[in-house]
Amino acid sequence: MKNGRHRSGTQRWRCPSCGASSVRRRPDVTRREQLRQFVTWLVGKHTQAEIDGTASGRTFRRHTMWCWDIEPRLAPATTIHHAILVDGIWISGWCLLIAQSDTGHVLAWQWSGGESVAAWKALLTQVAAPGVLVSDGGTGIPTALGMCWPETKHQRCLFHLQMRVSRHLTMNPRTDAGRALRGLVMKLSSVHDEDAAIVWQIQLDEWWRAFGHLTKERTLLRNGQFGFTHDRLRKAWLLVRGVVRNNTLFTYVTYGNPRTTSPLEGVSIVRSVRSSAATAG
Repeated sequence: MKNGRHRSGTQRWRCPSCGASSVRRRPDVTRREQLRQFVTWLVGKHTQAEIDGTASGRTFRRHTMWCWDIEPRLAPATTIHHAILVDGIWISGWCLLIAQSDTGHVLAWQWSGGESVAAWKALLTQVAAPGVLVSDGGTGIPTALGMCWPETKHQRCLFHLQMRVSRHLTMNPRTDAGRALRGLVMKLSSVHDEDAAIVWQIQLDEWWRAFGHLTKERTLLRNGQFGFTHDRLRKAWLLVRGVVRNNTLFTYVTYGNPRTTSPLEGVSIVRSVRSSAATAG
């Protein structure tokens, strides 16, 4: 029967037979709150002391010690999506590969030592084959895609392509050829339909006719060997030409899929860690 309340406000109960008095304990609620505090500290900016209200945070560490043994897992991704975005980020020497649907839901992740074919295969096999895969062009993806999802189309992330070209040519190329090629690549952001895509490819052909010979020029280097005179320009051109030849540049024009992996950056990782950790708890 009820027997007043504890000084904390919790209901006390008394056994009519033996007279023992106690409160009803809810270890599940306690652990849920501990896990919530742990995840808040893990992905937030507050210190352990600020979360538990002590000077050292020792109480927080004692209460949440068990949380380090949790291995967050997601439920099997059985739904077939129109498009899936994949990307890899490096965290303390480890590469975290992530797959996210075009609707913003994290579907799977895979820890690895790098973006190898085996690592990408381990990620892709966790998800049902979509219509289109959007990636940043990381190494190993095309091979893994052909092995796991042979019928899936591939979209190269336009933002990453633009950044890689800018890395080769710099933000302000000194040559006319470099400025023209970088300007053409940056125009990809304004291509939204088939007509615009055709015009862009015509302009790329015109660039090749005007400056293509520069990518083949060689000169004698200081080490006594011949190398390409415009090496950075050549690398940028080969990158763009490869994407065009592989038909991974304008997949979004035909299939209406996302054309960048930008929605996958940052916040989705935090959201997936929070949701999966809560489920594991």
